[in-house]
Amino acid sequence: MLPISRSRSLLRLPLPLALCAALFAAGTAGAGPALPDPDDPRLTPSQRLDALVERVKSEQRRIETLEAEFVQERASEFLARPETARGKLFYARPDRVRWEYLEPNPISLVIEADEMTTWYRDLGRAERVRVGRVSSQVFRYLDATGSLETLMDYFAVTLSNPEPGEPWRLSLEPRYPRIAKRLAGITLWIDRERYLPVRVRYVEPNGDSTEYRFTALSANVPIPDERFRLALPQGVPVKVLDLTSGRVTAH
Repeated sequence: MLPISRSRSLLRLPLPLALCAALFAAGTAGAGPALPDPDDPRLTPSQRLDALVERVKSEQRRIETLEAEFVQERASEFLARPETARGKLFYARPDRVRWEYLEPNPISLVIEADEMTTWYRDLGRAERVRVGRVSSQVFRYLDATGSLETLMDYFAVTLSNPEPGEPWRLSLEPRYPRIAKRLAGITLWIDRERYLPVRVRYVEPNGDSTEYRFTALSANVPIPDERFRLALPQGVPVKVLDLTSGRVTAH
């Protein structure tokens, strides 16, 4: 699910990227009963967690599109200092996502259905990954009935009571060894007023971490279809990786 290091496989990108977008993902909310308030002092810790999940799910169902600015920071034992990147995120239900990296390296990454296209603008080349069934696993987190609730099937969740005005913090630890092989843990910070994620951190088994901080969130604003298309200039070489067959071709 980044940074989009040029030495890293794109196969590793969808999970954190999709999970980030997933926590904003959407459906159509109906007029239901009043939702519980996670701040209610009468709630037990378990009830408070359930209340928060219900509020997040409710906000997910309301969102059809989303724009946000983000800062991504990656720390690794192989880096002298953390790498920082900045850009914009665009999401449109059900499965269109664009990560536009503005600095330090201009990179455009578009995910739609079963295909990811990454354009390394400064290098003058692009990569297209056809993920097939992998995409279904990636975007299950983008479904209105999934995301945080789905994560709780695979992770044990601990809710930390925040200081007044601070975001809710959820710590997720893998329940199963197959998950722990890929992720040692996830931490989510949920805005107390909008019930949307404003910060997400992923820690890999080797201790490397990637963190996203989201600002300037705008939900349900018009996003033109062209935003989710990459018009590559003529002559830009494109490497195509088909994960369904294992073939790599160049165009």
